[in-house]
Formats: sequence, structure tokens, C-alpha cells
Amino acid sequence: MFAETRAEWFMAAMGCLRQRLSLVTVYTNLAETTSCRLVERETEVSVVITSYDLLARTLKLLPKCTAIKHVIVMEDQLEGLGRNSARKTSKGRGCVMAFKDVGESWGAWKPPRTCHCDDLAIIMYTSGSGGRPKGVELTQHKTSSSANHGATPSRPTFGLVTLATEISLVAMNVTIVYSSPLTLTSVSPKIMKGTLGDAQVAKPTCLNAVPLVLDRIINQSNEDQGYLKAKIFNTALKLKQTVPPSVSKLFDALIFNKVKEHLGGELRMLVVGGAPLSPETHTKIRAMFGCTVQVGYGATETAASISSTDTDDTRTGQCGPPNHGVLVTLRDWEEGGYRATDEPHPRGEILVGGPTVSRGYFRLPAETEESFIEKDGQRWFQTGDIGEFDDTGVLRIIDRKKDLVKLRTGEYISLGAIEMKLKTHPVIESIFVWAFPGAENCLAIAVPIQDRLRKISDNLDPKADPKGEITFANLCKEKAVVAAVLKELQSHGKKQGLGRWDLPVGLHLSPEPWTPESGLVTAALKIRRKPLVAHFKSDIDALYGNLGSQE
Repeated sequence: MFAETRAEWFMAAMGCLRQRLSLVTVYTNLAETTSCRLVERETEVSVVITSYDLLARTLKLLPKCTAIKHVIVMEDQLEGLGRNSARKTSKGRGCVMAFKDVGESWGAWKPPRTCHCDDLAIIMYTSGSGGRPKGVELTQHKTSSSANHGATPSRPTFGLVTLATEISLVAMNVTIVYSSPLTLTSVSPKIMKGTLGDAQVAKPTCLNAVPLVLDRIINQSNEDQGYLKAKIFNTALKLKQTVPPSVSKLFDALIFNKVKEHLGGELRMLVVGGAPLSPETHTKIRAMFGCTVQVGYGATETAASISSTDTDDTRTGQCGPPNHGVLVTLRDWEEGGYRATDEPHPRGEILVGGPTVSRGYFRLPAETEESFIEKDGQRWFQTGDIGEFDDTGVLRIIDRKKDLVKLRTGEYISLGAIEMKLKTHPVIESIFVWAFPGAENCLAIAVPIQDRLRKISDNLDPKADPKGEITFANLCKEKAVVAAVLKELQSHGKKQGLGRWDLPVGLHLSPEPWTPESGLVTAALKIRRKPLVAHFKSDIDALYGNLGSQE
């Protein structure tokens, strides 16, 4: 499966699973060399299902990937292109066909084949946020063990993450309406003016999203209003958490019901996963939409299922108790100072066992041995996440081993924890925090929201650019503007509880958005730290040089 999120993706996946065929999911933003390696050398697939938009990239793989016998093409969703193109292309290739022609070409309907628990159902490639993508082997038993119930045909679920991620496969047994952040609301960038967004048409009762999408919804709600209305809106968000229900309903009637309409007005539950959800975003989203927010924690290697919050638990900053049948234990990590004997709560690296744990990485025995262990007759996946159990058995993610950096002072800082708190500042679209081991301080690279950056510039000097003629790229280079944003980030970080060594002392503003196509973030919009360090190496070196801290 080499295609973006759409109905045909789902239909093809269901068809493969019903016929006891192994399904390989690959992110569409992977480089051509990586895609070729996965398709040819590792999986040796004979059929590739792709979309019209990706057909040209797929055809480039054919000379190198001789195992491919058929390429099935989904039509362009707006123009209907693809069917004729596929037929024309097939004359020279002999293997390309349109998705709608599959039934005619391959014969009559076939009844489902009986599957067995140990059948390899899916080879799901990771996004590569920690390095090269790895194919996680999920059997029929492991995928069915992670199934999540909750929606019915009368209660549609909205998916805003790629179907190649495990968070969407968990929801495969519920009614799904697919969308994207670019077409979600009536003000989304790919919605024609005067046309309703996907959410207003489908009126979902459940929205499945990653935290970054929710941050953008919050920012969009502020951008749609003038200064005074935005001030009232943000004040109401804060007050709604403390006032009686009768006053809270008044806030809904006067302010928030209009926001709810952007997502159809029927939303009852938000299911969030794929990355940590900051307490601030959690609180704001719950106040804005007046719905239950359920936070899930999982990994591709565990078929997504590790833990999820109870629907009646309103606490933030936690990810609930372990899911049914899932085993979770904490292992001491001496280097980071985390131990299962810590008081008042046990802390340590999260190990996951149980029926959902993958049997390993496809054709990567060394990586499998490194990430999975056998202990006391149980197979465990080593997540690399640092967790803490409270007195009620609820799990909280407090750190990540790969994100921990030791500064020259001897202090450890958690890059991921700093990023989660700084990205809640209203001027930030995306942010990446970095420190070389042994450096004295950390730095930040951020993509600002253009309108808000201009407001900061205007506040510094209203006469500098009254007509808004300075380009966004040049605005990101203005020393006074960068210094003002850095000062705001430091102030915001202190309010969020960051310590002295957690606060970045240098900042670079990037005008270019970080997209999966750029390779700087995954398809689930998680940052890819190594590519970011490489991409911004000269800027990082310059910042450290200016600070006199370059190694």
C-alpha cells in the first residue's frame, strides 16, 4: 500500500485481510531509494496499490523492483483522472490497471479465506522518526487484540491521520469518514470559499487526531477573530474550567458553539494519539468543544495498544491505565536516575508485554534483538519511553531516553519535554529543541505562524512595515523580531514549569513549513530529530558560535 489516506486504501486493506494476504504499508513521504529498498530487497511484493498522484513515483520503482507484477491505481479524487492513464500506461508496461478495473480483470467475487492467529497480517513500516523505517510484523491475532470499539454507523468516526499508521488501524472496525487538516473545516486551505468543510458535512461524533492538528485548530480559532474577540475567547477558555455548569453553558452559547460548528457541532469524543498531548492543549480543546478527550499511548510494535485514559477521567498529562490484556512494567534506568523504587511513585523505562506485542522487525534480526527481550517466559518490547505510575495505576510519560542530553553543567535536559511545553505558545507552528552533549545550553529552531509574527514585529516598531511589504522570510531574519520571540518563549517556558537549563538561549526562525514530504517530520507529524539537525546544521553552528558555546 503506497497511497494517501482515502476510502480505497481501506477497501484494499480489508480485501487483503479477508483473503489471507499479507499487507505492507509504506509512508508516501519516504525517499525513492528508501521506498525501493523496502519494496524490492525487504518485502519483495508483487502488487503495489497506489494513487494517481503517486503513479509517476511508483513507475520509477519498476526497473529496480523486478518482483512487482501489478500496479493498481486509484483515481484522482477531484478530477477523476487515473483510469484512462492507467490503461494507457499498461500498454507499455503490461502491469498497470485502474482500481475500478480490478474486479473485471481478476474475475468473480471470492469468499473470505479462513485466517489463523499466527498468519502475518501486516508488515507496517514505522515512520523513521528514530532512524531508518523498520517493518513491524503484526499477526492476525495481534491486530485483532488491539481492536477498539466505540462507534456505530450512526456515530461516524473522523480520521485525520494517515491510514498507514497504527492509530487508524485500531479503528478499522468502526465507521470511518476520512479527511485531512487541509480540508477539515470551511476555512481550511484546500476548501473553496463558500464550500463546507468535511467536518461540517459529515458531522462526526468522534474525531481521531494527533496533537499537532489540535494545536492548529486552536490557532485557527484565534486567527479567525480580531484582537478583542481573541482576547475574550482566550479569557473564556481559562474561566470555563473554574465556573459552575450554568455559567459554562452560557460561555458555550455565546462563544464556543460557533467553534463547535467548524467540526460539525456533533462532536462527543476526541481520541488523541501519535505524540504526547500537552496539558494546555488538552484543557483548551476540552473547553472549546465540551466533549470527552481520550488520550491513547501506543507504538507500532504493540499494534498501537498500550494504555488509554478512562472517558470519565478529566486529569491531564497522563495516558490512563494499561489496556485490557496489556502488560506494562517499569525497568530501572540508572543513567537517567529513574528507578522502580522511587518515591512517591515508581519510575523507569516502559516495557510492554502481552498479546499485542509484535513478533519483531521484518528481516531485521539485529534490530529485533535490540528492541525485544524475553524475561520470565514473557516477550517484552522496550519502548525507550520513561514512565511513572501514580497511586491509582495510571501511567504518565515523563521522559524519553533518546531525548535526554547531559549538559556541561552535569544537568540532564529532556528535549521532547521542552518542545511539548514551548509549542503551546501561540506564535509557534512547529519547534525543535537541540543541545550537543556537553554544551552549556540548549537552542530552538522554530517555524512561526506568519500573522502572529507580523503582530510581534508591529508591536516592536509600528512604522517599520505599515503596509506588510517585508517578506515572511526576511521577517524571520530580523534580529529584533527573533529576540522578541525568544524572550516570549523563555517567559512562556517559565510559566510552564521549565527550569533554568531547559530554556533555550538561542533561536532560529524558519519560514518554510515542516511537512512529511520535506523529511523533517513523519506522516504522523512527529519531528525527525536527526534530519532536522542535519538540515539546520549551519544555523545551529552559527547560534552556538554567537554564544561562544560551540564544541
